[in-house]
Amino acid sequence: MSSNSLNFLVLATGTPSRHLIDAITKREHTFEHHNPDDLYLFVSESESGYDRIYNGSATLESPVRLKAKSYDAVISRIGGGLVHGASILRHLTDNLDIYCAQDADGLETASNKLKTTQRLSARGLRVPLTTYASNPVHIDFLINKVGGLPAIGKLLNGSQGVGVFILETPQAANTALESLYRLKANVKIQKFVKAGSKDIRAIVVGDKVSVAMERAGKKDFRANISQGGSGRKVELSDSDVDICIKAAKAVNLDFAGVDIIKDEDGKTYVIEVNGNPGTKIIDITGHNYFNDLVEYIETKVEKTKKPEEAEATAQAAIPSAKSWFNAPWNK
Repeated sequence: MSSNSLNFLVLATGTPSRHLIDAITKREHTFEHHNPDDLYLFVSESESGYDRIYNGSATLESPVRLKAKSYDAVISRIGGGLVHGASILRHLTDNLDIYCAQDADGLETASNKLKTTQRLSARGLRVPLTTYASNPVHIDFLINKVGGLPAIGKLLNGSQGVGVFILETPQAANTALESLYRLKANVKIQKFVKAGSKDIRAIVVGDKVSVAMERAGKKDFRANISQGGSGRKVELSDSDVDICIKAAKAVNLDFAGVDIIKDEDGKTYVIEVNGNPGTKIIDITGHNYFNDLVEYIETKVEKTKKPEEAEATAQAAIPSAKSWFNAPWNK
């Protein structure tokens, strides 16, 4: 085992992707997988800290403390239950001082489509014309401000194209929006950017774009692969690379999926930032972005890691594959 080996805490709501496992183990690192739903956080009353985190898995007779010094970095893959998952991640990074390429507040921002749009615009990035109101009386006004119909409606929370719909006629727009508002569903309205049912998903890791894929819709205007779209690997222009990196940093994430579209004049718009990008882009492009993520984390952690800490990590490392498959949290 190399003295430079790291031990990762993989904070994932589901089973970690084989692509992530491969990226960790091929670099001779080790890891433990913990579902944030199984973890208990403890905040002490001491001015010196002494905050803790415990594994409260139902497979254990009693909670077991996870010692911060046992981990060099956290890799977060939080899907559902983000409020709790972000609280656990914040505790690990802010209270226990374990490095992660993702910020808990950044994940919460990325999960809210309106907050993301506001943050992107505040950082000088082009986004589609957008309106939002909690109790709109003047629907025509809101639609006209984004360029009229057709327009796009989006629930503020959702992924994989779920909660995104097109408003094509005045009657359909009024009916849909009034129904959603009566249900207390938060919706933002955006300009319909003519992009030929195509968009681009770029995976940002640190200060580079790891890989990019163009997605094309087949069933409707949505280009998401999960909605039946197709994908192919593409190379971005220097300008679009810069836009994607700035978009990820705008929501305070060093690892994210950034979605952009280009209109008929070639202007680039940032649509969304995804804090838990899927792995279909890996299968389609053949590029495992987790390799770039692990290597990026190595550079961030090794800069602050003392030689004696590196040696201690190597001595305490757990055989990754065996421990992962036999660990109680995977049973």
